[in-house]
Amino acid sequence: MKRIQLTACVCVFAVFWPAHVAGNQKTPSAPATNLSRALTQLRDTPDDPRAQARYLEAFPQTYKQFLQLFDLGQPLYDGHDYVEVFSSLAEDHEHEVGKLLIALSKDAHYSADAPSYLQHATSAYGSKHTKTFLALLKGLPAHRQANLITFLADVENHQNYPDYQLIIDHSKALGEAALAEKFELARAKRSKQPH
Repeated sequence: MKRIQLTACVCVFAVFWPAHVAGNQKTPSAPATNLSRALTQLRDTPDDPRAQARYLEAFPQTYKQFLQLFDLGQPLYDGHDYVEVFSSLAEDHEHEVGKLLIALSKDAHYSADAPSYLQHATSAYGSKHTKTFLALLKGLPAHRQANLITFLADVENHQNYPDYQLIIDHSKALGEAALAEKFELARAKRSKQPH
């Protein structure tokens, strides 16, 4: 009798478990599929301006959209491979990449994984393309500008974060002492917080 009950339980489990699992799996959204294809095309033909433009167009344009693709449990969770290409794209698309990174980072808040990759990509961009970065930053309303600077300053150890200091140094060299001071104040405030 126990053997029959066990066999019946196993049969029910075998019949219904695949349907349960399939019902809980997310199918990739159109934006996730488009971005994945754009990344594949970009990797296959990295010097193709059309592949570069397609990637920039397919990438999320707001922080909310960014999280909908790359946050925990989302179709492209983590996002490292998708964010790391910005440094190479900025060589030919300096303004477009800067505009996108600023648009994403102005609303961002530090978190592990994708937001931290965004933070580092934005800081790296700002340290290498400081003039464009600052021009775009100055175009933001004061509260968005403050949020972006705070987002970039939100690291545990600034000694291991040379891009942030380079933004400050380059800002001063470009005569943007007021913006440099905002970065310094954000860093000082963050360093007083617990890790």
